[in-house]
Parts: sequence; C-alpha cells; structure tokens
Amino acid sequence: MRFFPFAGACAAAALLIGAGPPGKPGSKPAQAPAKATPTKGDPFSVAVPVDATAAAASVAQNNAINSGRARAWSELSHRLVPQKDWDKLPKVDDASLERLIRGYTVVNEKRSTTRYMARVTYVFNPGAVKHLLRSANLGVSEQSGSSILLVAMSPTYSAHSPWADALAIPKYAAAQVPLVTPVGDNVDQSALGGLRFSDASWVQIAASASRVHAGAAMLLQASNPAASKMHVHIRGVGPGRAVVVPDLEIPVPPGTPPEKAYAGAAEQAESAIEEALKARGNVDVNKKARLLAEVPIASLEDWTTLLARISAIPSVSDVEVVALNTGEARVSLSYLGSVEQLSAAAAKSELTVAERGGSWWISRGKPSDTRGAEE
Repeated sequence: MRFFPFAGACAAAALLIGAGPPGKPGSKPAQAPAKATPTKGDPFSVAVPVDATAAAASVAQNNAINSGRARAWSELSHRLVPQKDWDKLPKVDDASLERLIRGYTVVNEKRSTTRYMARVTYVFNPGAVKHLLRSANLGVSEQSGSSILLVAMSPTYSAHSPWADALAIPKYAAAQVPLVTPVGDNVDQSALGGLRFSDASWVQIAASASRVHAGAAMLLQASNPAASKMHVHIRGVGPGRAVVVPDLEIPVPPGTPPEKAYAGAAEQAESAIEEALKARGNVDVNKKARLLAEVPIASLEDWTTLLARISAIPSVSDVEVVALNTGEARVSLSYLGSVEQLSAAAAKSELTVAERGGSWWISRGKPSDTRGAEE
C-alpha cells in the first residue's frame, strides 16, 4: 500500500501526547480525597499499622495517619524496585508523599483520649509513583498484571502437604505480580498430582491456573526439611517466555521442626521469585529506542482511539504519525526499555505489538501467544 504524509495527523499526535506524565514538575497535582477505596490485589495499595499518642485524641489520630505514609511508601517502593536498587530510591518529604497518595481507608480502629491505633491502607497514584521513580533514573516495572501460580512439589504435588501449606500463606498477594496457590481440591489434585518437575507443560497446568486467574506458573520442588540444608528447585512454566529463578540452598539449624523449615524456605523462594519478576519487567530508563510500525484502522474514530491508546502506553515517550491512508497508518514510537517490554506494556492496554513479514504492526487485542515457556 502506498502511504501519503499527513501533516494534520502528525499535529494531532503531538497534541495528544503533549501532556506530560502525572505529577511532572511545575504542574499542580489534583487534591487527594480524604478517603479512597483500594482495589483487591492492587500493587499500589499498601496497608500498615499505625499507632500514636498525643495530648488530644484528634491530634493522636492525625499523627498516626500522617506517620503511616512514610512506612507505606517504603513498602511500596521496595515492592516495585529490585533490591539491588533500593539505595538509589529518592528521598520523599511529607508534602511529596501527600501528592503521591490518592487517599486511604481505615479498619480496626482503637482509640482513647490520648492514643489512636488502626490499620490504614494508603492508595498511591500509579502514574505519579512511576514518574518519580523514572525521574530518579530507576527502572519501572511494567508487568502483565496476571498472577503467578505456585505449585508445591515434594517431590510431587499434594494439595495438603506441609510444603503446600507453607506456600499457601499469603505474603505477596498484593505484589506487582501476585503469587497465588491452587484451590487445592480434588480437581486440582487430579490435574497437578501427576506432574513431573522436569517436563511438566503449561497444557497440564493451565486449567488449575485459570481457576485462580493465573497467567503462568512456578513449580517449586523442595527437598527433605530434616536435612542440614533444604534445596528448592524452581522452574517457570507458561504461555510465554519463562522467568528464570536460580535454585535455592537454605541451611536448616539442627532440631528445626519441619513446618518451620518449610515456612522459611517458602519465604525465601517467594522473595526470589518476586525479585526475578521485578528484574524482568523493569524498564531501563537509560535504554531508549524507536520503532516504526504499521497500524490497521477501520475508521477515523477507530484511528483516534488507537492513537490515544498507543500514546498512553507507559513506556512510550513520543508518537509521530509518519503517514496515513485509508485503512492503515504508519507511526514512529519512542520508547524506554526493550521491544519485549514495550509489547508487554501494550498488552495491558489491549494492544498487540508484533513483527510480521519483516514489519512491525500494532493492532487491537492482546497477543495470542500459546507457546510453552519451556520451548
């Protein structure tokens, strides 16, 4: 198809993408509401206990809620940024924290005339948080958003084994990519009980994963907890490229009860998986690239919607319309990170970025890649 430059479209693209990211310097942030409802499993919602004492009950309440912001920010930033980069996290004062937080909810309140205690969930603004981290030259993780199923094997899967029970204790349910465990009933036992660690496929696991809304799985095979060292072998299985997590060797002090040994191994294994997921999804802000892509369009309205969605991809910093014709457009994208990370970020906006016939294409819908991660 022959393309013709379309200056008006280029100007429209510039207007669409001219607005800076939320919270950029020089822009006044919107006033946060006093309360905000956290979304279940939202990685940008953080719950912390608060406790403060003052001469008056109202002052104690204000002090407690204000002091909880810093702890919530510490937990959130550590959740989003790989541990190796924690020392690079920006210092955030009270005024900046207020601008980062949309609001909060409170449960389990206890108060007296001088003391206030509660559990407060602070709801952060994702755009403002990501902009702050990028301004500090820290990579920002852009994950697919679906959960990861943890399958406990010792050596095979058993729904109610001590190893499965240890992994089922929720520690990372609100992580950037939530870690979940199977329902654990007879259906799962039948589907997962015959798995072999070395060659289990996504086809064998997919049904159990779909029951807990997981888009991939991690097999975790644990050795004897009564030995001086526990070994945990970890293998990723899913419809896309597998996340690689090194096997773990965990010392077990003499006399440690099996349940405690399993609990310690589960915590270390889940932490290692979370770090690997953060590292894989982390966008390198110093790595910038451009991509020339074709975009099929059905109408002017469809084109306007698609252009806005392409411009809104978090890792995309600039969109230039190179040419426009009936049924098709050509755009040039400036983006951060790798093209694989661009594709993953686009999928969250229901867009597919894929190479076909030597050209890149951007189209509606998520990628339909059904290959096994082990392939």
